[in-house]
Amino acid sequence: MTKEAALYSFFSGFGIPAYAETDVPNNAVLPYLTYTPVFDAWGGDAAALTVNLWYYGAGETAPNAKAAEISKAIGPGGKVLGCEGGYIWLRRGTPWCQSAPVEDEPLLKMKTLNLSAEYLTLN
Repeated sequence: MTKEAALYSFFSGFGIPAYAETDVPNNAVLPYLTYTPVFDAWGGDAAALTVNLWYYGAGETAPNAKAAEISKAIGPGGKVLGCEGGYIWLRRGTPWCQSAPVEDEPLLKMKTLNLSAEYLTLN
């Protein structure tokens, strides 16, 4: 599995569609998440990776619950994803989760999750 496929497989495992930040279809239906696919290889520093949870409606219960579900899946020691040539070690970043208001759309909710990805791969 490629690095791209490993990230997609992980992020699409939370019951809502997952899209690379630059690949959201025009007909995407909320809720969904987007992620920044960043890549590196052995010897590089941990790369910052951002996940945005997108929901529509009043209240923060659903997006907060999804952020907690993702946090639990990553766990305190991180989550290791297998891929071609090695592994990707995902960890929670700091701050883990923050709300980001969407201007002129008070019912559109976005939660930003900060992660780090260390690439233990040959290339």
